[in-house]
Parts: sequence; structure tokens; C-alpha cells
Amino acid sequence: MKTAPRMVVTGLAATVVALAAGAGAVPANADGPGTDRRIVAAIEAQPWKLLKKGDENYRVAAARCFLAQFKYFNGCNPKAAASDDFDDTMVAAVKKYQGDRGLQKTGELNDETWVTLRNDHGIARPGDTRVSLVKGLQHSLNILGDAISVDGVYGNGTKTAVWNFQKRKEIGTDGSVGPITFRAMFAQGAESRRTPR
Repeated sequence: MKTAPRMVVTGLAATVVALAAGAGAVPANADGPGTDRRIVAAIEAQPWKLLKKGDENYRVAAARCFLAQFKYFNGCNPKAAASDDFDDTMVAAVKKYQGDRGLQKTGELNDETWVTLRNDHGIARPGDTRVSLVKGLQHSLNILGDAISVDGVYGNGTKTAVWNFQKRKEIGTDGSVGPITFRAMFAQGAESRRTPR
């Protein structure tokens, strides 16, 4: 019976940690194990880029691919002409996605929609089979500094491009796109060589 109190204390400690994480606490490390907390805070402080009908941006092409992966958009070809145009079909896809996720149906890529996309994205890593999602990341990495194939295969080329991006942004390098790297790629300041502070 002496182990019961220890189990209760361990269970309570785990609950406290889980509650702190769910309350929006900044993760102790980002996508790579060695990310400084100040870098994580600086990346999380970067506002999301508001995108709406008529905007042209690499983020639009990436979001099309993410929405295609989640079955809200038909097709993902970020290299096609006008793939980065926020047009009526994109507005409709975003509204449908927002409605299904319990968000206000604005048809714009606003803060809440970016956060939800980031959560749905999860972690992309080598061997990831989500072809459209990977194409969106690859296209973005091309714009952000590394010339790689946009083929939907998360192989060594994509891993290296992510690693290079993480290194430039001072994120612990692991070659995977988790929540910190995702925000660094799509929030304002993504195009700068270093993490804005």
C-alpha cells in the first residue's frame, strides 16, 4: 500500500504538466531538441499573415495543398500558373474548412484558421505519405531559400531543406516540420533570413 500515494502523486504531476501544455504554454523545445526558449517565444510572437480574396502569395499555394490534403480543395499543384492566387474557389474551400472546424466562416486565412491548419498539419517528417501537404511545404521551402523538387516525397532533399531553414531561423535542427517550424514558415517574417526579434 505504500506505492499508492506515490502513484497518486505521479498521476497528479502528469495532470499538472498536461494542463499546462493545454493552456498554451510555450513548449520547452521546438521541433528540434536544442531550440532556445527565446527563439520559440520570438517565433510564436510573429503574427500570422492574413490572406484574403485577391491576394497572391506562396502561402496561398501552400494552403491550397494543405486544404487538398484535408479534402477541402480539389488538387494541389503549387507550380501551376495562378496557384498562389486567392480566388473564389479558395474562398469557398476556406469557408467549408472553417465551418467544419467550428470557426467563423470568413473565407480568409486569418489567425484562427492558421492555428487550426497548424494543428491539423501536426508534424511532417521524412517518409511522410501526405503528398499534397508535403508539396505545400516543398513549394514554400523553394520560396524561402532552398531549391528542391516539389514532388510530394519527403525524402533527403526535403529533410535537408527543412534543416537549412531551421538553422537560418535558429530552430533546433531535426529536419521535421512541427508547430514551431510551421509558424516560422507561414507567419509574418518568414521571408527574413533570421528569426525576427
